[in-house]
Amino acid sequence: MSTVIFTLNGKEVAAEDGISILEAARRNGVTIPTLCFHESLHSLGSCWMCIVEIKGKHRFVPACSTSITAGIAVETDNPELYGIRKKNLERLLERHCGDCDGPCEVSCPAGCDIPAFVSAIACGNDDEAIRIIKNDIPLPGILGRICPAPCEDECRRHGVDEPLSICALKRFAADRDNASINRYIPSGKPKTGKKVAIIGAGPAGLTAAYCLLSEGHDVTVYDAHEAPGGMMRYGIPLFRLPAEIIEADLAPIRAMGAQFVCNTVFGCDITLESLEKDGFDAVFLAFGAQKAVRMNISGEEIEGVVSGIDFLEQVASGKDVNPGKEVLVIGGGNTAIDAARTALRLGAASVCILYRRTIDEMPANRVEIQEALHEGIVIDFLTAPTAVRQAGAGLLVTALKMEPGEPDESGRRRPVPVEHSEFSLNADLVISAIGQRVDSSVHEKLGITSAGKGTVAVASETCRTAIPWVFAGGDCVNGGDTAVNAVNHGKKAARAINLYLREEPVTAPAVTFNSSYGPRDLAPDAFYKRSGPASRVAITQLLLNDRVSGFDEVFAGLAEEKARQEALRCMRCSCTSKNNCMVRELASTYDVTQEQGKENNDEFSVDRGKEIRFEREKCVDCGICVRTLEETVPDGSATVQLLVERCPTGAISR
Repeated sequence: MSTVIFTLNGKEVAAEDGISILEAARRNGVTIPTLCFHESLHSLGSCWMCIVEIKGKHRFVPACSTSITAGIAVETDNPELYGIRKKNLERLLERHCGDCDGPCEVSCPAGCDIPAFVSAIACGNDDEAIRIIKNDIPLPGILGRICPAPCEDECRRHGVDEPLSICALKRFAADRDNASINRYIPSGKPKTGKKVAIIGAGPAGLTAAYCLLSEGHDVTVYDAHEAPGGMMRYGIPLFRLPAEIIEADLAPIRAMGAQFVCNTVFGCDITLESLEKDGFDAVFLAFGAQKAVRMNISGEEIEGVVSGIDFLEQVASGKDVNPGKEVLVIGGGNTAIDAARTALRLGAASVCILYRRTIDEMPANRVEIQEALHEGIVIDFLTAPTAVRQAGAGLLVTALKMEPGEPDESGRRRPVPVEHSEFSLNADLVISAIGQRVDSSVHEKLGITSAGKGTVAVASETCRTAIPWVFAGGDCVNGGDTAVNAVNHGKKAARAINLYLREEPVTAPAVTFNSSYGPRDLAPDAFYKRSGPASRVAITQLLLNDRVSGFDEVFAGLAEEKARQEALRCMRCSCTSKNNCMVRELASTYDVTQEQGKENNDEFSVDRGKEIRFEREKCVDCGICVRTLEETVPDGSATVQLLVERCPTGAISR
């Protein structure tokens, strides 16, 4: 076959006469997008994604079915072609319906591939489960116990019965790994010689350390406490998070080469200047929000009034803490609940929480609130303290009843004092736990800009501060927040730091197209009907008398049989082909958005044979499967495998 010269995107190139423009471009290093084309098939489809422009003739033609000829000038990418391809994709996706990522995965701040690790547990492959989890969450034993589980709130099993116990399954995989003699440790990339200093050994700092070590960088983690763990160690009681679990999650990070330097205060013992002199190429600030918010009431500074943060830290540090017989806790967050339950275990006969709003507005984890009530802790809602004073050997707290007023900036109804509702309560100890904030003096004197409420100002998608080699994340950026959100910040910061150290542009990650069945309970009816009711596996917990008499962990992990049983309840609404889906890749490239959810999709169906599963709602009618059957000699499993491999949308799977 003779060779011809033609113009490709303004450059003269050569190709064999008569081959398609698609193939000619490929042989010259130019990829033209396509959806319905497959090189093993003779017949062609008609998706029109491979459309190109023949310059000078004002013609737009499909590259897969148009032959190259001498002197032709082909343009494969310009604004007009981009627009045509985008419209073609939108047309193809009009009837497409399905979850690329399941709602559980979308709602997980750390972006964990929940359906994949749950499926691995269901199949008995615990090694694969922990590998999947640790792609995104390096602290699974910890988060399997303390995460507020937004993923479970969004689980589509709500439309059938009860959500999947995702956190319990994560804990199961982590505990299995912790007990193994061959623990999962990711294989790191070759050493880069770059050094990163991380300030703070809480969830954000530890996550960043794990990710950066995986990229081949050297990491030193500095922390002001005696041991790493941050508020996970010093702010969460042992009955929720045993110290040995923290150590178990730390062990792989140590094995990867992390150096921990404790009892070291940023701004005093070390500074940005000293770190730069010591040869560090980048710094990640993750020192948290560990300064208690004041109640701003009379008497809060007197003896017998302590902050929830200080109270929990003293207990965690092994100090002898005597709360007395009557304890009042002020606040409605997790710190307030943890402090109340801790005081009960230290011997308090009566523990009461004062909260100025209703239970529906309480920010603490729902499970922890219910556990506190179960243990006998009283919560006095719509009540706020106004003063504390000495009363003999104890304290007298004056309080007012409140009523919901107009919504405030948070969207919640602002508590308004009820006239003539003042009353008094006696207490031996008052614990103030109304919030935490960042000590802005730490970073402001170092020239690092503050955002609202004294938090560190950063670019939201890269965690970069105004100082190019300094990044920040976790509670020092978000304010007092959850550990799983801090893990998310640690991941984002590590990605950006890695780009910076490799002298690449520090940019936000690309946005990936995500199709969805729609809101949690509004998928097509047939979606829910394919899963019969199956009760959520019960989790064993300590009896009431046993739990309040000490600090033993309240909830036990799932036994193997129960874990497999619970994992099988997963509806697997995420697509098994999402990581190699041609439609998703093209939709991301061409910035296609899709109407989310099609409640009345008449074409919704899932047909399953012995070897194959076909989901009609995911099909975009590319025709590859039909053409494969027409051109392939029937060969049972081999033909099925071809159909699965060639399907560009995951509509055909096993």
